[in-house]
Amino acid sequence: MDTNRKLTDITDKKPRTPSYKYSSRLNEEQHIRFNELLCKAGSEHNRSRFIVKRIFGEEFVVVRRDPSTVQFVTRLNDFYFQFQRVAQNYNQVVKAINAHFSNVAIPHQIAVLEQRTRELKALSIEILNLVKKAAQ
Repeated sequence: MDTNRKLTDITDKKPRTPSYKYSSRLNEEQHIRFNELLCKAGSEHNRSRFIVKRIFGEEFVVVRRDPSTVQFVTRLNDFYFQFQRVAQNYNQVVKAINAHFSNVAIPHQIAVLEQRTRELKALSIEILNLVKKAAQ
């Protein structure tokens, strides 16, 4: 009884990866033209996918990346991680203030911390404005 179940499980599965391979040869002129088409389509990294989509007339989308935008997003992500670290340090500072300062000194220390927090908030608003301008 178990063997029938295993056989049906195996036969019901479809292959997940392509199983058939074809090859062809190009002359020098065709090779140059083929590489130009690859470059225009932005598919230099995956020739097989490009060929299959061209053969079967499937649509493929070309995504061009602006290096300055990529650099901007990378720097923005770095800033975001630094901002997270500041938040973690903020929590550690509050715990340290509560643990090591007297009730008289705590309000002054918290006031200084609040001032720095306001400065960070103003900086984050400025960064958001810059991001909005860059997105336009």
